[in-house]
Amino acid sequence: MADSGDVRFNWKYIGERYRKLTDYGMLQHLGNGVYRITEVGEQYLEGEVDAEELESDESD
Repeated sequence: MADSGDVRFNWKYIGERYRKLTDYGMLQHLGNGVYRITEVGEQYLEGEVDAEELESDESD
């Protein structure tokens, strides 16, 4: 994304979004700033999962 010049972002925002996607089971945090897409994340991208039906693991 940084090399494309087409997408404006900052690392703080990206980190917040990654954590939110992790809370909903779409990403898995592997440590050291590395994330992996999960099966649920893949299913969402394929249109097989409605994000509104997912529940957050976040304990607020």
